[in-house]
Amino acid sequence: MIPVSVVIPLYNGARWIADAIASVTAQTYPHELLEITVVDDGSGDDGAAVAAAALKGSDIASVVLRTGNGGPSRARNLGWQRSRGEWIQFLDADDVIAPEKIRLHAAAAEKMPRDVAVLYSDWKATRLVEGQWIPSGAIHTPSLGEDTIASLVQSDQFLSNASCLFRRSWLAAVGGFDERHWLIEDVDLLLRIAMAGGQFRRIETSEPLFNARQHDNTSLSRRDPAAFHEGCVRNAAMVEEYWRSRGEMTESRARLVAKIYHQGARYFAAHNRRRFEELAGRIESLTPGFVPESPALLRKVSRVVGFRRAELLSVQYRRAKGMAKAKSV
Repeated sequence: MIPVSVVIPLYNGARWIADAIASVTAQTYPHELLEITVVDDGSGDDGAAVAAAALKGSDIASVVLRTGNGGPSRARNLGWQRSRGEWIQFLDADDVIAPEKIRLHAAAAEKMPRDVAVLYSDWKATRLVEGQWIPSGAIHTPSLGEDTIASLVQSDQFLSNASCLFRRSWLAAVGGFDERHWLIEDVDLLLRIAMAGGQFRRIETSEPLFNARQHDNTSLSRRDPAAFHEGCVRNAAMVEEYWRSRGEMTESRARLVAKIYHQGARYFAAHNRRRFEELAGRIESLTPGFVPESPALLRKVSRVVGFRRAELLSVQYRRAKGMAKAKSV
C-alpha cells in the first residue's frame, strides 16, 4: 500500500475547515499511511486555530503551516513539497471527499505504470440552502479522450483538483502549480503535466467521491470574472502555442481554441473593447469566417455581418434591454 499526503490550502476558511478535515479523518484508507498538511495562506480569521483543534487527537500525522498570503498555487506547492506521500490528494478548505475516496484511488495507483501522473473520478457540486447542503446540477463525469490536451481544455471535462490523485514525481517534474496564477491554475497544471507526457486514468466508481461545496459569492472566479476569463484564455493560448510548435495544429483543434477565445471575447465585448478586439483578431487568424456555435441568434447574425460586429450589436441589445427593464420597475 502507498503513502498518501492530503494538502489543504486555507484562506479565511474558519467556517469550513473542520468539515474538510473531518472528511479526511473519516477515510477508510489505513491512517498510518496518511498525513494531512494544512497551509494557512495568511488568513485574517482564526482558521489555522480551528484546523489545529480539528486535527487534535487524530491518529493521522498532521501539521498546520503558516505563511504570508501568496495565493492558492503557492500554498498548495508549500504543502506537497513539505509532505512525504508518494501520491498527493489536494482538497480545498471548504470542500469534502467521500470516505472511500483515497482507498479506491490508492488501490488503483498501486497498479499504475510510472508514466501515469493523475487518477481522476466523478465528482459533484452542492450548495448551501437554509443550512443544508443540497445537490447542484448534474454529477460531473469527466472522461478524457485520446486527445488528452484537447479534453483538458474543455470546461465540460473539468477535472477538479480534489477529484484527482497526483503522483508526486510528476508534480516535481513540472514544478507544481504556477504560483503566478490564482485562477484556473488547476487546469494550467493538468495541461503542463499532459504536455510533459504524463498520462491520466479514469477510476470507475459507483458514486462521486468528491463534493465541491458552493456558497455565497466567495470564489475568486465569481469575485473577479475578468481574471477568470483571462485565465481561460491564457490556458488556451498555451495549448495553441504547444500545438503550433509541434506542427500539430489541425482544423478541429483550431476551432476548439477559437471557441475558448470566443468565450472570453463575449465577456470583454461588454467590459473591455480593446481586449475584445485582440481576441477577435486571434479568433479570425485561427478560423477565418468564424461563426459561434451559440447562442442561436448570435450565430445567425454572425453569418450576415460577421461575428465581430454581431458581438458588439449583441452588447448594445443587452444594454438596451437592461435599461428598459430598469425603467419598468
